[in-house]
Amino acid sequence: MRLGTVKQFDSDSSYGFIDDDQNHKSYFVFYTAIKEEGYKRLKVGQRVSYQLAQGKNGLQCVNVYLADSKERD
Repeated sequence: MRLGTVKQFDSDSSYGFIDDDQNHKSYFVFYTAIKEEGYKRLKVGQRVSYQLAQGKNGLQCVNVYLADSKERD
């Protein structure tokens, strides 16, 4: 799993971007990739773990989990 920080997430549009810790690139994330219970959203600055997979327009985040259980509010 990779680690990163949520750069942007628009709950109305249900997508955003995650900054990767390893290569400092930003990757697209869609709400369906979030594997947490309840309402699927991310907050700017949250730490997440995820995998990368090929999407229609390049690499994107899949299997996204909050990296720290304290951030599950």
